[in-house]
Amino acid sequence: MRTKVLSAIAAGLLLLSACGQGDESEDSTTPPPSVAAQDAKSTSLDDITVDGKMGKKPKVSFEAPLVMDKTEKKVLKEGTGDKVADGEQVTAQMTLVSGTTGKTVESSYDSDSAAGFPMDKSQISEDLYNALIDVKVGSRVMMSLNGSAQQGEASQTLVYVIDIEDTKKPLTRAEGKKADQSDNPVTVKWGDDGAPSISKPKGKKPTELESYTTIEGKGDEVKKGQSVAVKYSGWLWDDTSKTFDSNWKKDGQPFVVAPVGEAQVIDGWNEGLVGKKVGDQVVLVVPPDKGYGKQGSEPSIPGDATLIFVVDILSAQG
Repeated sequence: MRTKVLSAIAAGLLLLSACGQGDESEDSTTPPPSVAAQDAKSTSLDDITVDGKMGKKPKVSFEAPLVMDKTEKKVLKEGTGDKVADGEQVTAQMTLVSGTTGKTVESSYDSDSAAGFPMDKSQISEDLYNALIDVKVGSRVMMSLNGSAQQGEASQTLVYVIDIEDTKKPLTRAEGKKADQSDNPVTVKWGDDGAPSISKPKGKKPTELESYTTIEGKGDEVKKGQSVAVKYSGWLWDDTSKTFDSNWKKDGQPFVVAPVGEAQVIDGWNEGLVGKKVGDQVVLVVPPDKGYGKQGSEPSIPGDATLIFVVDILSAQG
């Protein structure tokens, strides 16, 4: 149904999907060649200087190349907020620097949009998890990571400076006032745990994306570019007897749509979630051109299928 996209991890590396490209004069997303340990001029986080106040893009300097064999972390400034805990949603500004060149590769400060990700080892790297767990909000953390050649990139040491802006325990289900469903094409019912089920749809299949709110949340409005954690179930309009996909049934962990509006999910999700509120439950009725089109998605979604999703919006960050 969707690609597992998270603003922090891909193939074991920390990535910044919420980040901009940075200054053209300095930054480069092209990885430089790897450097042998014997050629390193810096070999420790203690060799790195980080200047600048929290809330501003940090200036990271060291004598390049930097080569470190192990992942390390260092709290540069301790905040005074709550400690980051397992299962919470973290909002952070993240800056990535190449150990080989000493230049900034990416920084979320350049895009004016913080990264958001769950403290969940199944969705982010263990290195990032270990670097932030039990660290207080308001802290600035530096960590090193060895780049990997498995993405077709040369191996190199990477340096991350992470400014923790917020941490919240996400909702586990939509919360709010139940809305009138009399005008909806399907009626939603809920299990004791909040898992939704739907009736057979009434009326004709829509030719445009339609959305209906079944639970009215009281949280902030979802904005384009944010990281949005959801629980969802999906049905075919022509067969609502069983779901074709649901994270209620899988592991119960929220799925993160990031950055919403441009995420690697179907258009019906990118368009249908923006403008809703945290705590909302929405029904999205997705025509083929906003879903999987003529080709469908094997093995469960045929071509030209109209889809119905029930989506609980648990958090929105960034």
